[in-house]
Amino acid sequence: MTSRTIILASGSAIRADILRNAGLSFEIMRPDVDEDIIKQRCFEEGLDLEATALALAEAKSLAVAVGETTVGEDDLVIGSDQILEFEGRPFDKPKSMAEARARLLDMAGKPHTLINAVAVSRGRNLRWRHIDRPRLMMRSFTAGQIDAYLDAAGPDILNSVGAYQVEKLGARLFERIDGDHYAVLGLSLYPLLEFLRQEGALAF
Repeated sequence: MTSRTIILASGSAIRADILRNAGLSFEIMRPDVDEDIIKQRCFEEGLDLEATALALAEAKSLAVAVGETTVGEDDLVIGSDQILEFEGRPFDKPKSMAEARARLLDMAGKPHTLINAVAVSRGRNLRWRHIDRPRLMMRSFTAGQIDAYLDAAGPDILNSVGAYQVEKLGARLFERIDGDHYAVLGLSLYPLLEFLRQEGALAF
């Protein structure tokens, strides 16, 4: 097995927890990427949301792989991004608790999709890309119940594109989730592990 450093190009605590809980040894480097510029370019080019999520994941991976002088040619750099699609529209992380409240009430009793993209670079080359689209069905709830949820969950939910955290109290908001649990959290773990094994970065 070739000894390679695995690098997570993300400041996301949940993505780091996913890799850590799977027993991976890795470094964390935050990518210097302007996501708004990339999204605008994708919009102008007429790219769909899957292609946009992939473009963001690739940009994060390459920003660290190419821009960080401590990254070696054989190191594997993981970039990931997630876009929420609801009724044909994309959503980013809410900027306020009021926005989060409005979003949750709008999605109550309806399905939405989380588009999760992962890209891995080695040196200056993209080696692997993957898309997952888990479908989430929210249960119906009242404005009072959402207020109680927001009071209990606190501003940490602003770190989630859906204004929820299914690994915590947000699990109470759902009727059903179809798809990869890890993709819902923000990183498609099983396909990523298989790629890392194929690259010789994992023993098993």
